[in-house]
Amino acid sequence: MGGQFMEWQEVVDSGKFIGGDIETQEGGSVYRGPIKSITIDDYGMVRFENEWMAAMTPGEGTWRKWDITTSSVNGNEIKPQEISNGRIMCMMPTMGPMVLFPNGGSQLDPAKVEGLDL
Repeated sequence: MGGQFMEWQEVVDSGKFIGGDIETQEGGSVYRGPIKSITIDDYGMVRFENEWMAAMTPGEGTWRKWDITTSSVNGNEIKPQEISNGRIMCMMPTMGPMVLFPNGGSQLDPAKVEGLDL
């Protein structure tokens, strides 16, 4: 499943994830939305800004608008890894997997998100 580990600067420089989706999981819930920007600060924190986010709680089967549209990982400690179909993933301690889908890859249809008005 896993490919080579990479550096976050490679992800930023490629530009191919802007407009693609980010998906994270925590406690059985899934969070997903389109990536607006990925930046790395002077301390190595990788920050993801999203156009919008949606959440699906366990057993519900329905995507709902989620108000938190930013997330971050410590890029000094957590490295992305290529998986398949142009995607990359990393494991976030205490949370779970985070997957970045390239622009043009799998995306959550905003029409399927309750409460999302674009």
